Amino acid sequence: MEGLVFGGLLVLLFALNVPVAFTLVAATVGFIFVGSDFPLEILPQNMWSGVSSSVLSAIPMYVLAAILMNNMGVTERIFAFAHALVGHLRGGLYYVNILGSVIFAGMSGSNTADVAGLGKIEITAMKAAKYNPAYAAAITAASSIIGPIIPPSIILVVYAQLANVSTGRLFLAGILPGLVMALMLSLIVLVLVRVKGIAGETQPLPSLREFLTRLRDGFFALLSPAIIVGGMTLGIVTPSEAGVLAVAYSMLLGIVYRSFSLRILIVSIQEAALFSGAILLVIAASGPFGWAVNIMEVPETIATAIQAITTEQWVALLLINIGLLLLGCLEAGSAALIVVAPVLIYLGKIYGIDPVHLGIIAAINLTLGSMTPPVALSLFIAAQIAGVPMRSALAASAPFFIALVIALLLVTYVPLFSLALPTWLMG
Repeated sequence: MEGLVFGGLLVLLFALNVPVAFTLVAATVGFIFVGSDFPLEILPQNMWSGVSSSVLSAIPMYVLAAILMNNMGVTERIFAFAHALVGHLRGGLYYVNILGSVIFAGMSGSNTADVAGLGKIEITAMKAAKYNPAYAAAITAASSIIGPIIPPSIILVVYAQLANVSTGRLFLAGILPGLVMALMLSLIVLVLVRVKGIAGETQPLPSLREFLTRLRDGFFALLSPAIIVGGMTLGIVTPSEAGVLAVAYSMLLGIVYRSFSLRILIVSIQEAALFSGAILLVIAASGPFGWAVNIMEVPETIATAIQAITTEQWVALLLINIGLLLLGCLEAGSAALIVVAPVLIYLGKIYGIDPVHLGIIAAINLTLGSMTPPVALSLFIAAQIAGVPMRSALAASAPFFIALVIALLLVTYVPLFSLALPTWLMG
């Protein structure tokens, strides 16, 4: 009976579009009230345990760093450098879009920050060069998926907390998969440009002087990923301290580029507080939710059902991918990860899947929900910026989505992509 009430409330409230945090808490309260001997006090106790880890202090820092860079114009310098590097190729602004997202991923842990900041610059430039605005929106949304995979990453910090895995190892594990995703997107752009002729106006090849000028202007911004990731790899800073370092470096960039002001700092802190507060509220709600799920032995039940279908790891991985992709369609990112984490971690143990590898698989799957309906938040933002109907952007995004799914399968079935760097650098 408790399970029926718990599951019924979960499905009903999700269907009514109730915020995830309140849905998780309400389902847990329903479980406690109906036939359970547990006191209600267990709810705040588990909510506190859900957010009491120092690891989670990195989240507001990474969010603030990304917002500061957007508000201080650092993203414009990233775009200018990427443009100087690959903008002259046929369909060059597609490659600029992808390369810009790879660079910005090393500064931000959020794909929505990528779309809202860097994406606005990219789409404006693509429309000015007479690129199809639907494809401009689609490539912007697709390339933003790289953001939460290449470190720093908010969703990987959340997974590290839930699965009790080293954040540093997870961050290193995300670098090669992120580059694989960028490569797959670049290959599909190459095909589309040649087959469908989706390129806009060809951009002129920059002179050596112009290239060096853009490199000089963006040099300190380009150092940011190396400082953040390098500091963690060398053991100079922890992932949480790296978040503080990212904020400090963002402010330093603003001073160097003369774009820092007290007003921008205050506005950025306000935006970061709202965004981080929403994430941390969901994480707090995940405490009692995870407790209830484990009390009802839901992971064991699902694992038994999957084991009845197959004992092969590769089939289990395929089923995990399908399940996560479907979940990502309904609730993308960290919120979806929190819902499914207890089951995912248990399945990893049953089938002998490395928890770091599993974390990267989950992050890619669930972030893909940002460009698949009904959520499709990144695609929605990009379509709004491009001024195109959502259905047009969705149709244009299909080949890019396929490219990202191919990248996902490569990462899933070639664990070396995820595990090579953390094994090499951290043992």
